[in-house]
Amino acid sequence: MREIRLVACDMDGTFLTSGRIPHPANIHAVHNLVKTGVVFCLASGRGISTMRPLLAKLGQTGPLVSSNGALVTGLHNETVFETQLSSTITNVILDYAQTKNIHVNRYHQDSITFSQSGRFADLYASRTGLTPIIEPIDLMRQSPATKLLFIAEPEQILSATTELHLNPALNSTSLVNSEPDYLEFLPGGINKGLGLRKLAEYLDIVPAQIAAIGDWYNDLEMLQWVGYPACVSNAAAEILQISQYKLPTNDEAGVSTFLNAIIEAKSEGIVLP
Repeated sequence: MREIRLVACDMDGTFLTSGRIPHPANIHAVHNLVKTGVVFCLASGRGISTMRPLLAKLGQTGPLVSSNGALVTGLHNETVFETQLSSTITNVILDYAQTKNIHVNRYHQDSITFSQSGRFADLYASRTGLTPIIEPIDLMRQSPATKLLFIAEPEQILSATTELHLNPALNSTSLVNSEPDYLEFLPGGINKGLGLRKLAEYLDIVPAQIAAIGDWYNDLEMLQWVGYPACVSNAAAEILQISQYKLPTNDEAGVSTFLNAIIEAKSEGIVLP
């Protein structure tokens, strides 16, 4: 009999409403879930510092899968896994951004810096509540990066994705579209699925005992890896296809529907089909 011991959940578009705030029903369901002994983990492309406010509302200290799996922390905020881009790869990415005048965010541990002020800095700040710290690209070159993020119009993001996928210098780099106006750069092989696997190994939990909920393409590997893949009904088409459980939308607190089903099944001593 398979028992769910860990639930991983994306934030934007999944746990959060379209207004980028947590639905109260989702928070309530998480509180009830963890009382049953199930571990709840936020798994996001966000930097870890912009995930912690929601974690606090959930009354938890961890775990977190942040930066699309490049930084993972445990139940008590201990580092479970961390990686970063090489300086060579960082320079290739920043050269492109500088040539095309694309806004860049740099992530490392608790730090998120912005290459410039302006519309895209304001957009990211409005989505995350983060106060922009400006670090021009020439200074970014001198700093470690867990990941880099381009923010631009969706058409420019599409063009950059196509062009940089063809750049042989980035063959060992993971390129991820986490929003229509975001392009993320991670060390090769890094994704939420890998980050969740590192956490699960650390907690001694097998994939068959894990559920995950997502909505976008950067959730793909995570949903493919777990025993119980679920998505909100506002998810991208490919995510809808691979998800075993289709939930109400993020604005309808779809996450709470799934968590409450897990709680009910656990109380009755059964497993989800």
